[in-house]
Parts: sequence; structure tokens; C-alpha cells
Amino acid sequence: MVKALIIHGGAGSWKETKVKEKAIEAIRDCTLEGWKVLNTTNNSVEAVISSVACMEDSGYLNAGVGSVLDLHGGRSLDAGLMSSNGLLGAVAGVRKIRNPIKLAKIIAEETPHVLIVGEEADNYGLIRNLPLLPPPPLHAYERYIESLKKLFSLEVKTEYGGKLVEYLAKNSNIKHALKKIAKYGDTVGAVAIDDNQVLAAATSTGGVSLKLPGRVGDSPIPGAGFYASKNIACSATGIGEYIIRTMPCLKADIEYSRFDDAWKTAYSVIKEATEATGTDTMGFILVDNKGRIAYAYNTEAMLIGYVNEKGEVVVNDKPSQYSLKQF
Repeated sequence: MVKALIIHGGAGSWKETKVKEKAIEAIRDCTLEGWKVLNTTNNSVEAVISSVACMEDSGYLNAGVGSVLDLHGGRSLDAGLMSSNGLLGAVAGVRKIRNPIKLAKIIAEETPHVLIVGEEADNYGLIRNLPLLPPPPLHAYERYIESLKKLFSLEVKTEYGGKLVEYLAKNSNIKHALKKIAKYGDTVGAVAIDDNQVLAAATSTGGVSLKLPGRVGDSPIPGAGFYASKNIACSATGIGEYIIRTMPCLKADIEYSRFDDAWKTAYSVIKEATEATGTDTMGFILVDNKGRIAYAYNTEAMLIGYVNEKGEVVVNDKPSQYSLKQF
């Protein structure tokens, strides 16, 4: 059995900016961090948690410290963890804890539940002295203000943006307050397999930019934002509402039983999901029970990191033949 690990920093446009440069650097560092843990511990669960926590700490990816702001300028974080040997836990609406993925592990190991939300989820982390979430970095505020400007000038052409405009038109008091202040759906995730053939998946996010407070996306939903079985481990990214509707990670498990091939499985799932939701909605990474990695997305680009057969860290940040748009 060959160990394998692949991580992602979100699907989207990923235009050339200083933030993107820092995000690529974070993907490289967090891939290496997860790979070191996988080789040292031979534990896929610890490896994916290490990679995701590293990305949460980076401040340049939409998870943990770098989480985007909601419509009212606040933050709420979601995360989920699953392994092929029975571990399953998730949290949603976390506001105080720096690393929601570590909190999801506590839920999986210490409670009889799968998903804990809101203030009570935060309390589990506070009791166990998990690090607190610091204030958002400056670039998160800048991104928030820029997003608001685009929203009010009707420059946001996505379906989600259109629905936000409709919502604000019906709630003029909220719109007025936001104007005084003044297309992202990325997420982070990791999947791995160890020499014990345990597959593990972890996903963490700050949610979609300008989301309504209280909204929960796909990241803490098993089968949608993350999934692990005897066949595959999968982590998804994109617009949570579409991912929940299509359940790409659960479908990857089902399709793998038909194809017995990681890349064919990935292409089949993204093709079906795109037919149902359109382009620019999602992407995902997966690893199969033979240690083969794959990924697919219908966005312009996706940040991906993995270790190749030569032991080299590879970071993909450009459109490639594995994007659905390239087939």
C-alpha cells in the first residue's frame, strides 16, 4: 500500500494577486506539513487534520483565520471530518475557535453526535482550550468592502449575487446600513490514505462571501463537502448550495464502485454535477483505496497540492486538462 495525500485551497477564478501568491505558498507549506505527519504517524486522520489546520492558520485561504465575512461583516466557520474506519464529526456556525477542523475531531471522538452547531460548538472548543479565532486580517476586510461595492453597482453577475440583490431590495433597512460600510465560494480540504488502508477526509470553510448570517453550506455535511468510505476519500469546494444538491463526494463513492478508477470517477461526477448546476459551481479532490489521487472542477482554476512519486511537492493553480472546461 502506498501512502497518498492531496489538499485543496478552493475552486474559483484565482486571479493573479498578492493574496493568491500567499495562498499558493500556504498550499505548498500545508501539503508538506500533512505529508510529514502522514509519514511520521502513518495516520491518515492526523495527516488531513494537520493539513487543514495549517490552511486555517495561513490567513490567506477561506477557512479559519482567513475566513470571508458574511453580509453583516461577521464570520461563522464550518468543518467536517470522516474516515473509512468509522470516525465522523462536524461543526457549523463556529465563531470563537481558530481551528474548526480540530473541533470536528472532538465531536467525532467524544460525543454520540455527528454535527454540533453555533455557540455550543464553540463551548466544546473553549472547554478543551483550543486556540481562539483572532480578528480578520486586513485583506479580508478589503475583500468584503470590494464585494459590497460590486454588489450595489450590480457588477456581480452570478446567480447567487442576483439573489442577494433581490433579498436586499426587500430589506431596505439592511441595504441602507451596508451602503454606509461600503464570488467567492472557496474552501480548504485534504484527503489521505495510510499504510493501514484507512482513508480520511477533512474540509473547513468560512463559507461563501456575503452569506446571510446563520447560513450553513456543504462543508459540515457528509456526502456533500466531505466523505470517506472503503473506496475513496473526498473533499469538495465551491458554492455550498449546489454541492448539497448534487452530493459529489457521496456520488464519487458510488461511481468508484463502477469504474474502479480515480480519474474516471472524478470526471463522471463533475460532469453530472455540472449538467445539474452549471459551470463555476464546484470542484473536489479524492484519493482511492489504492493510493491514487484525482481532482476535478468546473471553475476557472483550483488550488491543489500533492506529493508526486519523486517525493516532490506539486502545486497546481492554473487551468488544466482536468478542469471540465478543458474536456
